Amino acid sequence: MQAMKKILLMLAIAASVPAHAEWISYQRNGDIDELVDAQPLSRDGSRLKIWTLTNYARPMTTLEGQDYSSEKMLTTLDCASRKAGAEQVIRYSGSQAAGDVISSMETPLRLVAVKAGSTEEALLAHVCR
Repeated sequence: MQAMKKILLMLAIAASVPAHAEWISYQRNGDIDELVDAQPLSRDGSRLKIWTLTNYARPMTTLEGQDYSSEKMLTTLDCASRKAGAEQVIRYSGSQAAGDVISSMETPLRLVAVKAGSTEEALLAHVCR
């Protein structure tokens, strides 16, 4: 039964991830490179749903002790109200969302105000032109 759940999770992840994203770097901060898919998944007025990708030069470690080198986030941005929120995070063993899926989690979307100087502010500046 566990094997079946794992297979279904992997299929769900594969179905929700763009087959060939065109990643554009929008912020580099030390050993962290932040990228955004050039093609939004959807646009509704001032709201955009996009994939972002974070590459770590040195692996990060989950609470369970597993190392990952990149993570993708399904992110919603509201350009007019300057709010952002993530509803899915997928962590990978390799950079550029390659290698094994280390973990995947989904949360209900909750948009929060973007703070000055944050990664989200840099993302808004890049995407909401």
